[in-house]
Amino acid sequence: MHILVTMMVKEGRMQEFLAMCEELRPLVLEEKGCRAYEYTREIPSPLGIQEPIETNRITLIESWDSSDALKAHMETPHMKAASAKMKDLRSSVVARVLESVF
Repeated sequence: MHILVTMMVKEGRMQEFLAMCEELRPLVLEEKGCRAYEYTREIPSPLGIQEPIETNRITLIESWDSSDALKAHMETPHMKAASAKMKDLRSSVVARVLESVF
């Protein structure tokens, strides 16, 4: 199971946001069932097929063994605390839950 979380960080809050993400990431990677937890930002594409770069957009790419592992992740104290703090730093957040086709 894969999760793509697209977040728009409020203007002037990126450094604070990334510092929180840097603290959170190792805790999540230690969780049972976590395969990947990678924060990414946009860069120019060599492909020639790209929307305009949005410098305040961060995309989190997650991979989990199961939906139960993901549910347990959302109930951890560090996720609850981070979610509450990040709420003030983001202007929007959208999550897409995906499964592999092949």
